Amino acid sequence: MLRITIAETPTEQKWTLEGRLVQPWISELKSTWTKTKNARRERKCVVDLTGVTFIDRSGEKALAELCKQGKQLTATGCYTRRVMHNIEKRKSNSQR
Repeated sequence: MLRITIAETPTEQKWTLEGRLVQPWISELKSTWTKTKNARRERKCVVDLTGVTFIDRSGEKALAELCKQGKQLTATGCYTRRVMHNIEKRKSNSQR
């Protein structure tokens, strides 16, 4: 299961993800992302992964896509920080 909580401020939209970032929840994440596109406008968007307990390959791809769009990912746990590191590493390698 994946819980998506969105907090709005005048300057930021913060997404808090909790649970497992796997199929079929990836589809739900992408659907919610598309539905809220107009609400984001030009505000900064932060995706908090602190409550995520597992990320499969499709979850990594979804996060990489968000990162590629300029969204900021945050995490505090060893596991999610390692996943973020791998995404950032692949992103920098593909830009070369």
